[in-house]
Amino acid sequence: MSAVEKIKLAAAELGPDEQYELFRWWIGSDAFRQRQLAALKGDIASGIADLDNGRYQTYDDTNVMQLAEDVGRLGCERLKKPGA
Repeated sequence: MSAVEKIKLAAAELGPDEQYELFRWWIGSDAFRQRQLAALKGDIASGIADLDNGRYQTYDDTNVMQLAEDVGRLGCERLKKPGA
């Protein structure tokens, strides 16, 4: 059994307060922050590439409400999926 599997099993036996404390410890760790920063940099680079290649849509008063409705609908659909 890997160390990660052992940690998962041990964490499953913790109470809610202890699980929360473990979570707060993990998201405060340098390893977590470095991974999050790397992911953010990748997302920014992807967005810049999309802009550079014309993969974007502009919105104005005539279509911004449709955008809001689409985002809300897609968000609700995503929340209904298992594991969301």
